[in-house]
Amino acid sequence: MLNTYEVPALIEDALPELHKPLRQFPAIFHLYETMECLRDHTLRQWRDENFPALEKCLRVAGRLYERGNQRVRDAVERIIVPGISHAEVAGQAGRIRLFSLVPAPLYNLFIREHLKPEDHARP
Repeated sequence: MLNTYEVPALIEDALPELHKPLRQFPAIFHLYETMECLRDHTLRQWRDENFPALEKCLRVAGRLYERGNQRVRDAVERIIVPGISHAEVAGQAGRIRLFSLVPAPLYNLFIREHLKPEDHARP
């Protein structure tokens, strides 16, 4: 099981461009800030339509969820999944493109996030 102290190293190994942002705070003590950093970077890749980098970010999130202890898994569920699930998507084709990049360990979480009743309520 991957613990909270190992998360920043796994992220930095896969995404070296996050080395400096993760060093702005002692990431090993701030799991949620670390996940927010990964989420923000992932959303930036989506907005820039950098699909290879986006896929890489999502794979890292999937690996964290799959290998992480319960605290790491909870952080992925509370920060990464909702953040990416509610990203601005242009039409059905954009939604299909985004969901085609979601790794298997996270796929059911993304679907469940989209099916929440409060997201579909009409004002």
